[in-house]
Amino acid sequence: MNKKLKVGELDITVKYRKGMKNIYLRVEKNGDIVVKAPLRTPNYIIKKLIHDNIAELKRRKNNIINNSPKKREYKTGETYFVFGQELPVEVVNSNKNTLIITEEKIVLVVKDENQDREKIFQKGIREKLRQQSLYFIKKYELIMNVKANELRIKKMKTRWGTCNLEAKRIWINEELVKYPISCLEHIVVHELTHLLEINHTPRFYKLLEYYYPEYRQNDILIKDFNKYLNGR
Repeated sequence: MNKKLKVGELDITVKYRKGMKNIYLRVEKNGDIVVKAPLRTPNYIIKKLIHDNIAELKRRKNNIINNSPKKREYKTGETYFVFGQELPVEVVNSNKNTLIITEEKIVLVVKDENQDREKIFQKGIREKLRQQSLYFIKKYELIMNVKANELRIKKMKTRWGTCNLEAKRIWINEELVKYPISCLEHIVVHELTHLLEINHTPRFYKLLEYYYPEYRQNDILIKDFNKYLNGR
């Protein structure tokens, strides 16, 4: 059984479940706020839970809305995460289409209002990720005495990176450009380690720990930052 509640400015969907003992609160990927609760849980308990977490719920909901590709207009005032930092976007006109990323902001340069802003923006973001990935690959090739023949960037649903052993090709998930830079470094070392040990064997993780001792902490960081970005 489902029920709708209004708590302040927030619309809440309550899903009652038979046999459930605890109450769970989450913000879905589409920004909807959902409470899962045992049958016959009083409204005042659910409302108190919402009130106690209302600031965090609003932050997560707004974060999802602001970072949704479908909502993005690529205009001045928007924000975008680059290596863990939320940077403001500024749009300026000039004689060349390009994207300039500094430590303080992202400048989207367009010739005129008829340009495809999304295409220009995403091309620049991918190039930023590609260059940083290449830096880490070159760094660890020397340290690990391995050689990757090719780097490619693509969108992946379930993996942060892959390694084609035959071609010695490294693939990096394009979403990593949003995460703290140590997450990218970790994934690059992980994929290069496959050139030394094909499978995720005990030897693989010993090698990974030897070349990147912080990999466990970064596993947690990636998961936590993913929750932060997706408001969950």
